[in-house]
Amino acid sequence: MPTKTLSAVWTPAWYELDQTLVLGERQKYWFFQNAPEPVLSKSGISEEHENTDLFFFNQLDSTENCCVRYARIVEMYHPVLGPLLRVDTDGLDYIFYPIDGEEVVVNAEETPGEILCEEDQQVPEVNNWTVFVKLADVSEPPVDVA
Repeated sequence: MPTKTLSAVWTPAWYELDQTLVLGERQKYWFFQNAPEPVLSKSGISEEHENTDLFFFNQLDSTENCCVRYARIVEMYHPVLGPLLRVDTDGLDYIFYPIDGEEVVVNAEETPGEILCEEDQQVPEVNNWTVFVKLADVSEPPVDVA
């Protein structure tokens, strides 16, 4: 029997306020109970993604509007970078790991969202860093935060 999946959106707040995402691992994740307007507008969700089930939490947009669930990431997709293996948010730079390409290092502190690269490196033009995620084995009801 196929596992039910839920759709989620991860929109970075930068400044080490976001959760690292890893394809295939079951982990504890924080989600907004109700996604605030700044998150919805930053995500740039189009009609095809308006039925999103969950929005990943960050403390820039709220300090208490969250719930915790265990889930396994079964798919991650960025509209420009394509399918992803991981998004690492530890440190002053975030690193996006596309399945079929070189890692993309993005400043998360001084100029959030700016790609850092060597002068001769070809880099994609990315205006929105929202990642669309499919989750499986999502815990219900939400796990207590404590």
